[in-house]
Amino acid sequence: MIEHVTDVQVLRAPRGGVLRVRSGQVWVTRRADLTDHVLSAGEGLTAAAGQCLYLEPWQRGAMVEVEWQPVARSTGLPWLAHSRRQAQRALAAGARRLARRLETLAGRIDVQGRCPA
Repeated sequence: MIEHVTDVQVLRAPRGGVLRVRSGQVWVTRRADLTDHVLSAGEGLTAAAGQCLYLEPWQRGAMVEVEWQPVARSTGLPWLAHSRRQAQRALAAGARRLARRLETLAGRIDVQGRCPA
């Protein structure tokens, strides 16, 4: 998404990402950030999802071109695959222990209804 800023503008980050200046200079204030930021072309500022950014050209009346670059969603999460393998192994081991315990308990059941001596 590319925006042309000529006056004060509020941008709410749709998700985490970077506000990047394509041309000009922009004055950026973030809610809950005590520091104001002046960014020039090629510079960027990160923002969390839902964070409000207040943009204004550094020079009154100038036009600034900014671009919002959302953080890429990763489709390959190697740590998740590793965790999934660990969970599958742990589940299989637990199932084997449960099966052995059930076999032991089944052997103790008096299927013929005899009373213990």
